[in-house]
This record gives sequence, structure tokens and C-alpha cells, in this order.
Amino acid sequence: MKKIIITLTSLFIVSTLLLSACGTAVETPSSALRVLAVETFLADIAQNVAGERTTVEMLIPLGVDPHAFEPTPQDVAKIADSQVLILNGAGFEEWAAETLENAGGERIVIEASAGLTSRQGREGEEAVMSPAEKTEALCAALADKTPAKDILAGSDAASAAELHGEGEHQHEGQSAEHEHEAELLSLKLNDGQGGYYGYVRFDATEDGEYVIAANGGKLAVMEAAGSADGTPLEIEETLPLACAGLNGGILLDLEAGEYVISLRGLSEESTPFFVGVAGGHHHHHEGDPHFWLDPLNVIKYVENIRDGLVVADPAGRELYTRNAANYILELQALHTWIEAQVAQIPAERRLLVTNHESFGYFADRYGFEIIGTIIPSVSTGASPSAQQLARLVEHVRASGAAAIFLETGSNPQLAEQIAHETGIKVVTKLYTHSITEPSGVAPTYIAMMRYNVNAIVEALK
Repeated sequence: MKKIIITLTSLFIVSTLLLSACGTAVETPSSALRVLAVETFLADIAQNVAGERTTVEMLIPLGVDPHAFEPTPQDVAKIADSQVLILNGAGFEEWAAETLENAGGERIVIEASAGLTSRQGREGEEAVMSPAEKTEALCAALADKTPAKDILAGSDAASAAELHGEGEHQHEGQSAEHEHEAELLSLKLNDGQGGYYGYVRFDATEDGEYVIAANGGKLAVMEAAGSADGTPLEIEETLPLACAGLNGGILLDLEAGEYVISLRGLSEESTPFFVGVAGGHHHHHEGDPHFWLDPLNVIKYVENIRDGLVVADPAGRELYTRNAANYILELQALHTWIEAQVAQIPAERRLLVTNHESFGYFADRYGFEIIGTIIPSVSTGASPSAQQLARLVEHVRASGAAAIFLETGSNPQLAEQIAHETGIKVVTKLYTHSITEPSGVAPTYIAMMRYNVNAIVEALK
């Protein structure tokens, strides 16, 4: 009987190679092991470990954005026929859990990034969640919570009830990461024509996006200094909340200061109420899955792939081990080469503006600062708001960044708009999620990294 090994931390909550049934290995037929890697760069990395013993097939075709990939029935059939499936992991393949279940059969599944720790966005990086992610994060944070205290809302802006500012009531010993958590409150409203209503006043202690939510009704926000004229600020987005008694929320981009919130047209005298920073600075699911753009992280990929292939094909242990060791030397040499190339860029010019949040590990390793991203997500499926683009333009101008870097397949329209407003140049066709045909400029993972580094260095030195 065939056995299964799974290393999908993010999908199956297993972070090391484990057997899902008794036994020690998948039975390997006399023919070559059927190995399938999801991404093209992953297939190349795995092929360097597998060597001549077997051919590693790729699931996603060359040039296709993995973020936008949805398996077809033919893809599911390929997975069903595989004996070893290699994924990046870390939440990158969101479709994998359901697809593996539907594919049936038994195989070894290797999560290449297992054992690596996701980065945290550094201060100043424009890493903002999509509306769906913000909604999900807020509901997760408020799960099983009840209103901490009751507040009587004011009947007009002048009598608005005071709410404490974000982080104002941090408890002794509370960690910094919880400093900006806000409480779920209960507001008692006033009875009036058209439903219940009320006013509250709060301090935004930092610039950023804020969520304001209640149990229905119409929400509006005004600067406290101008609340007398009742002019509401522009709402960035509405959030489809349905948790903790909240079923309506708005998202606004606010500067630090004092604000008045009005609630109108509610059907009940009291409502759960929340106001707080919208999701903070990232991250998508378990974090940023783009580990491979730091070649030293890829060493861990190689080790995981080596170990998985050895379990699937014990007779190939010596070959896989030798190939992995040789390829690790190539990765270390690549790292040394990148350091030498980046040294040509003055430290003050090592500023990256990219299409989406993919270069974080590269920036951390080689001393770059990420000024911002056009798409505010680790996924290319998100889209920026007008406020986020305006804020990015301000960051670019203030930083003196020299270029915007776009990946292959990116729509250049927004980049060209930012370039027009800031006077910086646009560098296109970086290869980050797919290698090229053998005749192309990036036919292997190492060639892909060299091509990108040359393009970045040439634009910034």
C-alpha cells in the first residue's frame, strides 16, 4: 500500500515530514518517480536535486502568475497521477487543500518553505491588507468577545461621548504588538425620528486606516474641529462585517487627531461598537510566502526537497544528497555575487518601489528599504485605493526613490501614473514568480535572480 507524507504547515498544521499511515515510504516503481512541482522556479530547484534520476514536471505553465492560478480538471489529474508533489507552502497555494482532497490518491507532499519564519513588515513599509483580509482579521480578533463597557452616546457633536485613543490604556506588561488593540464597546443611543442615533468622540493617535463598525445604521466621521458644520470625511471602503454583533463597518484613511463619529438610523437602542486601526501593517495569512527571492532561504527549500525525495525513493539517497550539496554551493555563490553587485548601489539609493509585496526577504537580506508597493498585498489579486496610491506618491517623493520595479505580467498603467507624478522611471519585466523558456533571459532560478539583480543595480547605482 502507498503511504503519504505531508509537510503543508499552513494547510494541514504539520511542519515536518510525517507519515499519514503506517510504513516508511511510498512504494517506488521501477520506472522514474513521478514528481510534480507547482511553480516553475520550484521545478527547476527540485530538478537540481533530482538530477538524472527523474524528471520534475511543473504544474503551472511558464509565464503564468501563481497568484492567479486556478487548477483545471487536467491539473487535478496531474496531481492525482503524481507520487511526489512539491509546493512552496506558507499559504502561497490557497487552492491546494481542496484540490488535494478532490484529486484523491496517495502521494508525498513536500512544503518547500517548511521551517522558515515569515518576515514582519518593517516600519515605513506600505503593507496594507485588502478589504476582505481586514474584515477577516477584525472578526478573528473580536471572536468570542463581548462589549467591555457601556457608553452613553451624545445627542450632538458638542456632547459626543469620549472614547479613549488607540493604545491609551495599555496594561502593564502588555506586549507592544497589542498596544494598538481597541475594545469592543456597547453604545446606548438616543431615540429620534428615523431610528436611534448618537455621537462619540475619539483620538486617532497615528496616521493610518481605521475601521468603525456598529450594528447597522449610517456611520459618518468628522474632524472634531469642524464637527459643527457636520461635513463628513470621505469613506474609503465599506466592510461586510458579520461578527461580534457588528453587521456594518466603514474604512477611512485618517491623520492623527481628534474626530467625531455620528451613528444614525439604527433600529435598536444599543449597539456593539468598534473603532480601531485597520489590520496594521500586514500580513497575508501566515505571512509573506516569497521566501525564494532570498537565495539563502532556498537552501532550506533544497533540504526539504532532498529529504522528501529520499523518503519517496530511498535508493536514490546518495544521489539526492550529493546533488543537494552541490546546488547549495551554487546558491551560496549566488548570494555572494548578489552582495557584490548590490555594493555598487550607494546605501541611500537602495530604495525599492515594487508592483506588489514580493521583495521583502530580498530587501531584508541585501539592505534595501521598501518604500511602498502599488498593490498593497502579498497577492497580486488585491487592488489599491485612491488614498493608498496618493500616500505611495507622497512616500516616493519624500524618499527620493529612483525607480518603480514591475514584474512580468504586471499592468504598467498605475506605475506609469506614479512615475508621471513623481518623475521616477519604471523598470519592467522582473522575473519573480516564473522562469522563462530555455531560450529566454531567466531559464533557471539562478538565472532569474541574476537577471533581476542586474536590472535593479543598473537602475539604482
